[in-house]
Amino acid sequence: MNEPPAPFDEFAHPDRDAPTGRQGFLHSWARASLQAISFAGLWLALLTAIFIVALHAFRAAGGSPPGFLWTPKSAIPLIVIGLSYLSLIFTVPRTWGQRFLGVLVSVAFIFWGAEQFMNDVRWISLIDDIVVFLFVLDLSIVIRKNLAESSVKRPVHKAGLGQ
Repeated sequence: MNEPPAPFDEFAHPDRDAPTGRQGFLHSWARASLQAISFAGLWLALLTAIFIVALHAFRAAGGSPPGFLWTPKSAIPLIVIGLSYLSLIFTVPRTWGQRFLGVLVSVAFIFWGAEQFMNDVRWISLIDDIVVFLFVLDLSIVIRKNLAESSVKRPVHKAGLGQ
């Protein structure tokens, strides 16, 4: 089916923009390094988030953790998962729109984590507003795309020609 490409299509077939031909050693090395960073970041973020939730559940149940154990901030998994995704989106075939959306989401997570280390209420408020803007912009693009696809496909389904 030949459909015109839509900008910011996160559901597009990523292989359409895949580079052709042999890739150089540096490119392969850089890709492998970024994927390793993404993989390590994914697990670090997951394990840190699990630890934080378990620690809070332990405290909520009346437990007292050892004194040497500080309370880690949930900012750590937010920043790490943002960096993990940011390094991933440049290692797999993606359209420019997909990369743009990936950068938006990554930056939003990184900012969301970073603001938890801030003390100045004005900066916290600004970062919160930026994070909300980035998430709303990202989802607005996705929703707009899906609504456009839905309105194009609807007449085909009504005529009994769709799946």
